Amino acid sequence: MTARNNSFDEQAVLHELKQFLPALSPGKTFTYRNPLEGFQEQTFDDALRHASEMLGYRTTLSLEEYRSLYNSKRVKPGVLEKVLVEKKGAANTFEWQDKVLMKKFPAAAESPSKIGKLRANWQKQYKTDLDARVHPRLFRILGNYLDHGVSDWKFPVRGKGFLDSMREVESNSFVSAFNTPRARNLLLQASSSINDLLTVIVGDEMLFKQYLFDQQFAHRGWSGLVATLEIGREISPNGSNITLRELIVFELLLEIDVLDDRLGRHWEPLSYRLPAPPEDLFAPVPVGEKSEVLAIWQEAVEWSYYEAILAELRQDPQNTRNQTGTRVTETTFANAVDSLCIIGQPSLLRSVTAEHRAFRHGYDFSLDPNGEMLEEILEAVVPSLGVANLECFFARTGLAGMDDILTDQMIGLLGLADTARGDLQAPLPAGLTKDFEPMRLLCVVEQFPETVLEVIDRLAVQSTCVGRRSVGRRSIALWLLNEWVHLVVIDPVSRELRVLKNRKMITYKSAPRIVIEDAVH
Repeated sequence: MTARNNSFDEQAVLHELKQFLPALSPGKTFTYRNPLEGFQEQTFDDALRHASEMLGYRTTLSLEEYRSLYNSKRVKPGVLEKVLVEKKGAANTFEWQDKVLMKKFPAAAESPSKIGKLRANWQKQYKTDLDARVHPRLFRILGNYLDHGVSDWKFPVRGKGFLDSMREVESNSFVSAFNTPRARNLLLQASSSINDLLTVIVGDEMLFKQYLFDQQFAHRGWSGLVATLEIGREISPNGSNITLRELIVFELLLEIDVLDDRLGRHWEPLSYRLPAPPEDLFAPVPVGEKSEVLAIWQEAVEWSYYEAILAELRQDPQNTRNQTGTRVTETTFANAVDSLCIIGQPSLLRSVTAEHRAFRHGYDFSLDPNGEMLEEILEAVVPSLGVANLECFFARTGLAGMDDILTDQMIGLLGLADTARGDLQAPLPAGLTKDFEPMRLLCVVEQFPETVLEVIDRLAVQSTCVGRRSVGRRSIALWLLNEWVHLVVIDPVSRELRVLKNRKMITYKSAPRIVIEDAVH
């Protein structure tokens, strides 16, 4: 393969990488980011599928875990049937019920995701495992440079950027980070861009972006930490600061160093020996039968929990407290953490029983005919509660799936004790989330449905600033329109419930009560 001009845009690729990398901060600072921010333009189901098959993230429970929830009566048969009808139509319900409950799917391949497959050709072509030779040096230097007091060796230069600090070390030390002269000289010249280095290593500009994704997701924890530090413009207590660009430049130099050291100058850019173009990392992921089954199960898990809550809320809250035998107190899950938000009048807020952990926000629809107050509430509530909810959701599914070497330096940088080793897969330790049921935030609003839709339309075209970061109000609308958060609207007059589905308000109907005694397998 020969090099082709594809106008590689370094800044655009760096920006995209930051959106896809996990957000990790020193001391567990809250990062105010959707863990799958790079996929938020897609619907929730599509995002989970793409994140899984593109990057290898674990975004759902396993099929066996879902079926176990059904066998234990946590997923209600009537809710599952309702979801099947909604997604597949009444005529296909029986066929899909068999797939959901009984069908055996082939075990996942050893490496089912696309990420990493381009760089794997170094091993195939030159019998060289770049990660095994580069990562130990890279992680030791990063850990010492960003040290928060846990490193045995103190980085000798403070108060400068990462690459400037490395240049000073290389210029004034008898010991080098490199084994060969070319990489060291490229660092000292300070003129090499990411594009220049990728030309040496990869050759074909059309592969540059995919190569960088492969490279950085091979240690997504470290890359996510650096990206988060840069986004937050954080400077560590020792005066050090670093950018994702600096990390990439230094890692590319280390790769050149390893290849020169092992192969001399007898190696060519990676693209020159590729027998065929690699599978496109960013190509759309087709909908497979198993992914559809998992999406059905996830909906059934969520609405099995929310049905009882909505049965309480749909009654007239002024009269409910004086009625006997009409309150619905049945709950399916005891551990639905950060999964409920109620926005309405005090009488509505009181109608949710105490055992439900809910965020309650007072709001009087009669004082807000145009929804301007509601717009401000959703702007504040949806992204903050949505992020907290997804942190719990993906901590339970094990989303991050990191294979990083968790050095003592990184554990210290993240404010984790040694006992947390292995729990870096998500911002919440796995031990705290093992009994949680992964489910999206349910946001219930007491207002006329048409008014709520007008509010969402306005959010979709405006922008604002939250904290130190500029957050587009359009992204807030996407939380709702793409169903990262479930939205239910209670008509304040008729008490009818509407659900935002496929960007439309549809009438909510509770599931039929069905009893199925046979267990599934």
